[in-house]
Amino acid sequence: MSRLRGLLVTALAVWSATAAADKPQLIVVPFTGPQAQRAEAEVVRAVRRMASIIPSQRWSASAKKLFAKGTGPDDVAAIAEDLHADWVVIGVVRKQGAEFELVVSLRNGKSGQTSERLRYPLKGPRVEAPVLSLLAAEVNRAFATIVGAPPPPPSEPASPQKPKVATADPEPPPPAQAPKERTRPPRQKPRQVKPVVVEEPPPPPPETQPGRPRWAPWFDLSAAAMISGRSFDFVPSALPRFATGVVGGLGIDGTVYPFAFTRGRLRDAFVGLGFGATLNVPFWPPSRGPDGGRYDTAELRVEGGLRWRFVLYKPMPRPELVVLIGGGLHQFTVAKKLDPDGNPIDVAPPDVAYKQLNLGLGLRLHFTEWARISVSFRYGLVVDAGSVTSPDRYGPADVYGIRIEGGLEFFAWRGLKVGASGFYSRYAFAFAPLDPTADPSGAHPSSAVDQYFGGLFLVGYEY
Repeated sequence: MSRLRGLLVTALAVWSATAAADKPQLIVVPFTGPQAQRAEAEVVRAVRRMASIIPSQRWSASAKKLFAKGTGPDDVAAIAEDLHADWVVIGVVRKQGAEFELVVSLRNGKSGQTSERLRYPLKGPRVEAPVLSLLAAEVNRAFATIVGAPPPPPSEPASPQKPKVATADPEPPPPAQAPKERTRPPRQKPRQVKPVVVEEPPPPPPETQPGRPRWAPWFDLSAAAMISGRSFDFVPSALPRFATGVVGGLGIDGTVYPFAFTRGRLRDAFVGLGFGATLNVPFWPPSRGPDGGRYDTAELRVEGGLRWRFVLYKPMPRPELVVLIGGGLHQFTVAKKLDPDGNPIDVAPPDVAYKQLNLGLGLRLHFTEWARISVSFRYGLVVDAGSVTSPDRYGPADVYGIRIEGGLEFFAWRGLKVGASGFYSRYAFAFAPLDPTADPSGAHPSSAVDQYFGGLFLVGYEY
């Protein structure tokens, strides 16, 4: 007998666990507004038979972790994915003009969109009992319809009491008296409040929605301390070259996104359309020439153009593809020495001033809301390389450039970020051959490579 009882208990436990696993996961976000907790408790009681309830405290913890400050579809979907919730219930008691109302929304956890919304007008800043009972019935019906659960069983009527059995002869009843007429006021039924079921309205303009998502900022600004180095080599190697260690410098980068207001429209295609610029200024010490003298040295790099980000997948991890189209100037100069006749003579490779058109692609991956990694590649079509390709130096040449960048950024507080990145730039020269009789020394170069490398340590802000 004890063995049979144990088998029954085990089977019941397995059946209960299977039934709980089949139930959808639902979280009821803490309701806001006066007396909203009563409505929240009524919703929990109404759906707990058909769903596994996730504790509401976990919602606040997940929202804080994901920097999700609102209840828009993107924030709701991100938090629901983090909590493995299939459905989300959001409610608020709010004042609309001179009247109050209770609004309860049932959201889909995957998309964050509203599946059904119920509105209940209130007499004042309190939720009355008739509204609570109607709320429970409507939420129960709506959730059962959406998840395909059977409707709640009807309430059974109270069983009549059995008559008491007399154990002795009853005493004779007293003589009947004429009943007195009593008038009762007619019983008034409680006022029925019918909910107004409406479809999901279009989202309000982004600037009125709290918690702007990190993938749709208005601007991105940063300042950086940088280190940089350079090497310039010719073939043949007997020609002047430039090689050094690293030096310090400053960098500034900024991007504005004037179409961020289109969030929620046109499939968010133009939210990431931005225009940006970069300025890098290394601080070079004077260069030492072959004669032992020191000559002033300077470098400047300026770039700008279109930066178009495409969000490939909004939930975490969030990949973004960046298209880069623009132009720039990168110049490096070394002061000249004068010959006895007063003519300037190069003590290093001739000055360069690369004027170029840039085409590039980048990939950014937000592996969490507070951190992202990025890498980019640019190809530079150099239209003018400066005095190094002038007829009185080494003559015309085909020149192209490439630049590779990569970095890691962390969001310390809201839009405030810190990070580090590295870069490598390379300009390749292929000089046109000269008539050997014009250069009997054979000192004309056939090719050259101008390389730049370094890193940046940045502080910035996105909004």
